[in-house]
Amino acid sequence: MALGHLHKQKIIYRDLKPENILMGEDGYICLTDFGLAKILEGNEQAYSFCGTPEYLAPEILEEKGHAFPVDWWALGILTYEMIVGFPPFYTGSPNNQKMYDLIKTKPVFFPDAKKHGIAMSEECKDFISKCLQKNPKDRLGSVSGLEEILSHPWYQSIDQGALLSKSINPEFKPKLSKNALDVSNFDSMFTDDEAVHSVLPQSAVRKIQNASDKFKGFDNM
Repeated sequence: MALGHLHKQKIIYRDLKPENILMGEDGYICLTDFGLAKILEGNEQAYSFCGTPEYLAPEILEEKGHAFPVDWWALGILTYEMIVGFPPFYTGSPNNQKMYDLIKTKPVFFPDAKKHGIAMSEECKDFISKCLQKNPKDRLGSVSGLEEILSHPWYQSIDQGALLSKSINPEFKPKLSKNALDVSNFDSMFTDDEAVHSVLPQSAVRKIQNASDKFKGFDNM
């Protein structure tokens, strides 16, 4: 729903991955880190080569211009990784070029349920496959955005209204101390380094202030 809200505000996210999804003490999640987000007007496209290697859509790799469908591609990658344990085109090689070639040319491979012990419904496989269409025009979500995503059979068992109002009792809630600065649920790689304060030029500050209206209501999505 967060991606759909961003797209309605003409914002492309471009950095969906597990590290950018945080869970609150109520068990509900939210998106963070909008450093790669960009406002697109009309039929404008973005051309920056940016994002996390395992989550890059083919059109970003080809540098021919990309828009909102790259976020739905990343949703397909994220869904696969959450179920299987690693991204679908991951090779383990320090050289990303082989993985990039797979992203651009090979269909998604689903592990055998009996051999690997990973159960995945046909509806789930279909959802992932449609999100990972190489051509962004053929990708799930490319026509009507979030509405198209939520209308897929894999989502039909979810009460969207209850989810939006946070009236569903989450199966997991993180345990937190009374200390508001409790970071015990974060990997130490994110907490051991000393924080670095960034100083933005006034032109950048004004640009952020002018774009703030785009995020109204986002904390409820």
